[in-house]
Amino acid sequence: MFAEYQEKFDIYPLRQQLLPGAKGLAIFATRGLVEWLSRPDRYEIVCEGRGGKIYAANEASLEEAQQVVKAAYGNQVISRAPEIHTFVDPQLNAMVEPIMFLRLKSPRGYTTALLEELDRRRASIKETYVQNSDIVIRAEARLADLMGYSEATQAMTNASAVIWSWLLRYGISDA
Repeated sequence: MFAEYQEKFDIYPLRQQLLPGAKGLAIFATRGLVEWLSRPDRYEIVCEGRGGKIYAANEASLEEAQQVVKAAYGNQVISRAPEIHTFVDPQLNAMVEPIMFLRLKSPRGYTTALLEELDRRRASIKETYVQNSDIVIRAEARLADLMGYSEATQAMTNASAVIWSWLLRYGISDA
């Protein structure tokens, strides 16, 4: 089942609220002061009321946006904890959550550990194949289950893995 996108920002399943610090009150006062930092293919940073919000395509994009905001405004902006976007789909009459497609390429020696980690995170393995001396894994998983996966994978592979992930669809929530 594929949930239709309800709003412009549904293509960004990760969100993070930005608040002005004591010295940063003027940052969000004028539209455009923050928005120019956006990279719409990866993330958008927008003014919303007295603060702002990062809308990110995946965890790597969120981390990139956080670094950009920090480089531009330092401690003038306070970040709240990231949130995973869910909504009630009126056609399905159910809460839906982001389902991500994951593609991972790593040296073959880490295959067992990588597959065990994906299993622990309830990923559905769609394909594995050998490409030269690497293993390529393609999988689907709930974004909620993948949070922190990139960092864990880099730690277990000595930073030799390359990971791509993107929003595949919104599916009925397990929660």
